Amino acid sequence: MATSKDIGGYEFDFVGSPPDMLLCRICLHPTRDPYLIVCCGYNICKSCLEKKNATSTLNNTCILCRSGEFPTAPNKQIDRLVKSLQVFCTNKDKGCEWQGEVNDVGNHLESSDGCRFVEVNCPNYCRISMQRQNLTKHVETECVRRRVDCQYCHITEEYQIIDGEHKEQCPKLPLPCPNKCDVDNIPREEISTHMMRCPFEEVECINENCGKTLLRQNLAKHVEMECLHRKIVCQFCSIRDEFQFIEGEHKKLCPGILLPCPNKCDIGTIKRGDMEEHLKICPLESIHCEYHEVGCTDVITRENQAKHNKEEMEKHLSYTKSELTSRNQQVAALENTLQAVQRRVNELETHQLPAAWQKINALEQQLQNTLQYGQHLNIASLKFSSGTAVCPVTIKLPNFANRKKTDQIWFTTFFIDEGVYKLKFCVNLAGHDSGRGTHLSLCLYLMKSPNDGRLQWPLRRKITIKLLNQIKDEHHHYISSIIAVDRVGFSRSSALICKYDQFISNERLYDVANCSRCLFLKDDSIFFHVCTERR
Repeated sequence: MATSKDIGGYEFDFVGSPPDMLLCRICLHPTRDPYLIVCCGYNICKSCLEKKNATSTLNNTCILCRSGEFPTAPNKQIDRLVKSLQVFCTNKDKGCEWQGEVNDVGNHLESSDGCRFVEVNCPNYCRISMQRQNLTKHVETECVRRRVDCQYCHITEEYQIIDGEHKEQCPKLPLPCPNKCDVDNIPREEISTHMMRCPFEEVECINENCGKTLLRQNLAKHVEMECLHRKIVCQFCSIRDEFQFIEGEHKKLCPGILLPCPNKCDIGTIKRGDMEEHLKICPLESIHCEYHEVGCTDVITRENQAKHNKEEMEKHLSYTKSELTSRNQQVAALENTLQAVQRRVNELETHQLPAAWQKINALEQQLQNTLQYGQHLNIASLKFSSGTAVCPVTIKLPNFANRKKTDQIWFTTFFIDEGVYKLKFCVNLAGHDSGRGTHLSLCLYLMKSPNDGRLQWPLRRKITIKLLNQIKDEHHHYISSIIAVDRVGFSRSSALICKYDQFISNERLYDVANCSRCLFLKDDSIFFHVCTERR
């Protein structure tokens, strides 16, 4: 392929062969800046002449004919003839069909509307070269440094910035929902707002004590219908509490729940709170014969009492006669005792009563003096000190094996603070909820009492429950809780104040390997010690 370098003659692809007279005698190409060698009449390129002069060892000698004289002169006529020769474009092999004079090659290659196949550099300095015919497309659609507008926020910047760094930060760029919900093309700056209402966002249940996470679209159903901690109203007694309490512990004790008569009488259903009164009049309730106190041991239903009395009249008369005889003997004995007491009273009235009255008068005077002195004391400042145990109680639970076998919930009641707060202590030997079948479970209720209106609320106590070691006064198993109960809860009959589904495991309760130092179950009984401390 012919080229257009600046040293030597022209190396273009010529249209036809150039005449010999136009060729340089050294490089054999059409001369560039021709010089005429006067001594021999040949033309030579200026660059070829300079190169030969610089390398020749013959001073002042013609480099062609070796004559002694070596005059040269520029040949402008030959230069014009050479520059008028017809040549093909140097990019002919790439597809350019242009041909023209040597003098026009530079303009053809360098002008913007010239040769389409010339390699040019991108004007945006992106360091990429290409054929001129591809430059417009590259500059407009391909160059990474071309200036473009962000189609979303409309700022102008280089394409590589818009498509790179800016794309990672553009506030208007539409994005899909991170949770893949049905909402699409959300501007980046609105993603956080969308997440606050996205139905597929994971949120926490709003019910207190729940803490479960679920999709927002399922939250309403969970809160209203599925959550164990949602507040509901008992349909029988109208108290409001958590679902799991109403359907669990409360349902077992609710006084308003309707139950059938255990004797299956015709009355139908009865409130649990009215069951005790109903059984007092239920015609099918099993009762002792009304002559039980005089010796009849028969057990009959209440409706059969009259029939039984009629059928067993003779036997009842016999029992009554025997009882009457016994009572007469007791009366006689009591009369003898009464006479002895009367004699003793007479003796006391005669000899000891005056001295007793004298002593009582002295004590009354002493009490009066004490009360007068007590008026000067600041009684309101006498308070229980913090952390002082109040009214501890030890509770025995007998017949352990049979109670556990029958899955029976055992309970007892006691008072604290000088008998003003009433507590109910319940034990489930077979375990409850998470402790079912593996642990012994406890729960403690604060019961409604006649004194609630005069008590100090809220009730704040530290409650400690111990399962006592029956071998030594140590190694007891215990647990403590801080409780605070407001009076508002006492529109109900009871309030659960603490619950331990896994109070002690069956393995530890029956641990025979350590029975030499720690034994909780002994003689088919266990003991609990409950104490409270003011907080």
